[in-house]
Amino acid sequence: MSIATKTISELKDLSFFVPSYQRGYRWTKNEVIALLDDVNEFRSESGQRYCLQPLLVKKRDDGSYEVVDGQQRLTTVYIFMKVAEQEIRSATPPFQMEYQTRSGSKEFLMSLSDDKKLDNDKYIDFSYMADAYKTMNKWLDNQPDKSVAIQELNTKFRSKVFFIWYEVLPEVDPITMFTKVNLGKIPLTNSELIKALLLNRDNYQIDNNEVIHRRQTEMSVAWDKIEQRLQNDSFWYFLNANDRSGTRIDLLFELLARDRHSKLPTAIDESQKYYTFLVFSALLATAENKEHFVKELWSEVEKLFAEFDDWYSDLDKYHIIGYLITMGVSIEEIFAITRGKRKSLVTKELLRKAELTLSGGYDDLGELTSGVSRDKEKIRKVLLLFNIATLVCKGEKQYRFPFDIFKGETGERMKWDIEHIHATADETDDPDDYLGNLTLLDARTNRSYQNAPFVEKRRIIIDRESKGLFVPLCTMNVFLKVYSDDLSNMEKWSDSDKEHYVQAIETTLATFLQGGVLNE
Repeated sequence: MSIATKTISELKDLSFFVPSYQRGYRWTKNEVIALLDDVNEFRSESGQRYCLQPLLVKKRDDGSYEVVDGQQRLTTVYIFMKVAEQEIRSATPPFQMEYQTRSGSKEFLMSLSDDKKLDNDKYIDFSYMADAYKTMNKWLDNQPDKSVAIQELNTKFRSKVFFIWYEVLPEVDPITMFTKVNLGKIPLTNSELIKALLLNRDNYQIDNNEVIHRRQTEMSVAWDKIEQRLQNDSFWYFLNANDRSGTRIDLLFELLARDRHSKLPTAIDESQKYYTFLVFSALLATAENKEHFVKELWSEVEKLFAEFDDWYSDLDKYHIIGYLITMGVSIEEIFAITRGKRKSLVTKELLRKAELTLSGGYDDLGELTSGVSRDKEKIRKVLLLFNIATLVCKGEKQYRFPFDIFKGETGERMKWDIEHIHATADETDDPDDYLGNLTLLDARTNRSYQNAPFVEKRRIIIDRESKGLFVPLCTMNVFLKVYSDDLSNMEKWSDSDKEHYVQAIETTLATFLQGGVLNE
């Protein structure tokens, strides 16, 4: 495989062959205008470039390149060059395109002109190509100065707009590759492109195929092991609020790319879809020793993954860091706390960070425990932290808080209801919003029983838990009256029950945040 970045100018004198398995040209006015707007608004003064996504190609025996994926953009760029040629006579398209089917497509594209009536009725492709040409001219007509706009856009397209050039191996079946890409089975994510970048045999200075193959295989096997580990939802959702499209190992490269971006001579726009790949592609291109660069980068990937694995394996770190990430604290912020420090100091600073998520910190809990609070977000944080702190403080460390279930229960982070333990809406217009009458419950269960009596809620929750469905530990404890000192009436949640429940929250959080039960 071969992977690189190529500007439009660097496609000069190349010939592209669009095979019959590709659909015809189908870009509409909206897609054409979106591309022109993006390139026009792109500012290249700082040396940045605009990425047109991957162009998958396979070299043919005659020296031309079969387009496996990317022909819609490639054709659109060609059409723009024909538009620019009307103003700038030297601005002919730098590459040629040929189509296996739809006879005459090459000639039709070459004939595009302001002075010629477009015969676009023969094929539907011709109609789309002609519409794209007209759309571009209309877009340019709407610019303050059409001539200047063409000049500037032509310069940008040729020198600042580029494809990620992905050349597949000669033995790869292009139809199989096309099918996999378009079915999403090989989504060209940053990590897929980076993998091809790192495994490129041109990175190796030695001329020994056996040694190169062994090193490529070693990295591929290690790569797959990391990716497989990240597919464990318990591990993944401990580190992330949501799933992501593509491969999960992208997370590691994103973190490393943001860290190394400052070493680039020219900044890369982080909003670009393939930002991560472009960072490492640029770093590799400037590396004095490509083999050493690849070895060093992969070592950093393995170290980063080992760091995450350590967090996950250490149950104290797992619970505190898992809570912080759930609260939106970035992994980079956690790195700043955990790296290069003694474990006791790390634990202390993580707990301080957890305390700060409660807005005013632990002292601010008085607002909640002494009266009624309307701040539902703060209540959610307190109740979640109470659940996590209970697992740590009670020594139940064989049980992990299931961040994967908690975050995946509704598909969105923190979509949990603040449930009234004893429903009062049926007795008075004012529900009891005192912390002692609130607990954490998923929205689905909460809305299923609404204003049911305490004893009926307990029956539903116990039934849910018996079926293996997730109920937060402290919510289950509430309905089993674990925090109460009087169990004579199990059918009602009394004022005394509320007070003992609040005392349990205060005591548990104080013990937890002060680090009294954590291992040094």
